[in-house]
Amino acid sequence: MTSMYDPAHPGEIIRDAIEAKGWTLAESANRLGVPRKTLLPVLNGEAGVSLQLALALERLGWSDAGHWVRMQGAYDLAQFRRTESAA
Repeated sequence: MTSMYDPAHPGEIIRDAIEAKGWTLAESANRLGVPRKTLLPVLNGEAGVSLQLALALERLGWSDAGHWVRMQGAYDLAQFRRTESAA
């Protein structure tokens, strides 16, 4: 289980939702209105959820944009704290 200090990257949750729908990367990007090259790094945890993507997720009915922004912020903060404590 993920603790508050080690939250999941939002891309993992988005990837799980996409897989549950049975959508391909291309179909997912099309439904979200973003390029595949923008979506793939998010799904792989290599890029954060942008405001544009947060709004696109909201339009799909996958929570509200603020939820995704807060989730990304929590993930970023936890990563920063981990880096700080290792220094």
